Amino acid sequence: MMKKISRRAFLQASAVGAAALALTACGSSTAASGAASAASGAASSTASAAAKGAVTLKVWVPPYAGADADYTDMDFWTDEFKSFESENNCTVEVSIFPWSGYMQKITTGMNASDGPDVIYIDTLYDLAAEGALLPLDSYFTQEEKDNYYYYDMGYVAGGQYVLPIVVGDATVLFCNMDILKQAGYDAPPKNWDELMAYSKKIKEANPDVMPFEQPWGNTSGKSAVMTSFLPYFWEAGGTFLTSDGKPNLNSDAGLKTLNYLYSFMQEGIYDDTIVSVNDISDEFRSGHAAMIMDGTGMSESYGEAGINWDFSGLEGPGGKGYWISGDSMAVAANTKNPDLAVKAIKYMTSAAVMDVFHEKMYPAAPLTKDAKGLEDERFNDLYQNDTKYFHIWPAFSNADSFYDILFKNIQSMYMGDLTAQQVIDNTMKEYDSSAT
Repeated sequence: MMKKISRRAFLQASAVGAAALALTACGSSTAASGAASAASGAASSTASAAAKGAVTLKVWVPPYAGADADYTDMDFWTDEFKSFESENNCTVEVSIFPWSGYMQKITTGMNASDGPDVIYIDTLYDLAAEGALLPLDSYFTQEEKDNYYYYDMGYVAGGQYVLPIVVGDATVLFCNMDILKQAGYDAPPKNWDELMAYSKKIKEANPDVMPFEQPWGNTSGKSAVMTSFLPYFWEAGGTFLTSDGKPNLNSDAGLKTLNYLYSFMQEGIYDDTIVSVNDISDEFRSGHAAMIMDGTGMSESYGEAGINWDFSGLEGPGGKGYWISGDSMAVAANTKNPDLAVKAIKYMTSAAVMDVFHEKMYPAAPLTKDAKGLEDERFNDLYQNDTKYFHIWPAFSNADSFYDILFKNIQSMYMGDLTAQQVIDNTMKEYDSSAT
């Protein structure tokens, strides 16, 4: 069975692991050597491109399979693009880049003459606002639009610039029920107060286990903010963007969130080692952490590891709030083959491809009305009745820089160097300076 890896775990691992992996989708020898190539750095195969179709289409995507997976991302895209290449007399050259630094790589590549035609993108605003992405709306019929559940999610910066490909993966509180039962609990905590009370009781009953873990030692600030700040901000009742499109961190919700997060240090649940905690998924999978926030797509890997898990959607003083993936495909505005590039993203998001992706690579919500859904049935109520609490990445200028700045200042808070209000003040001051 393939070990699945969360995007937050890959954000960590890839920062200290592989640089980038490029392959030609039709090259079976390249796909077979994918894992070894990832370990050694970059690999490229272009020999078959000249021998195949007259047109080469460059597709850049991040990884979803674990580094030790038997069936890799390279294997998947190689297999899936074979029929597309044949039907369109083209060669698809797929490059797989680590999550860490992915957007910087994309931004640089989009400005190069030999950059990608098609990209996977999770931070949508900047490239769309800068005119780097091809407007897509005119390439889709109304029938095609109606077949997508989340087509409108691709409307950003005043236009339809992206097409969602991985949607769902809501960030929820996963609980190891065997550990919770040792502390006298038969169900997961439902709100902020209960999460703190559970953490104290678990620490008392099982001192060798981390009651509640967060990745404030992650090598990617964006990843940590995704699981360990944004959901709480929304649960505090916050609206993330102001009316002029800037982060609304200097707000009641921002202060409540930071004070709550720091209370785990004040109550002795955390110590200063919290700023070195990296892969919480592995900590939970190994039974070293009782509770973590993670995406629903990781549930299968936890079951495979023998974890008796359950989950909850926490409520804060302002209600519920979930981060969900709205990762998308886009076409470079400077592509020489816009029709073929748009055809490629339609193909990549089709039921035929996504059903296999969700089965072999990463389970997520179906994109189209003719696709299958493979999320664990325990999440049915969440995805049917809690959708009003779902939030994708907020779309604003220089977002990745903001997340990195916020992350570093929260680390400083945990190390005792900043108060919650100082985190807010320093973050907004640094962000405003970086944007000028």
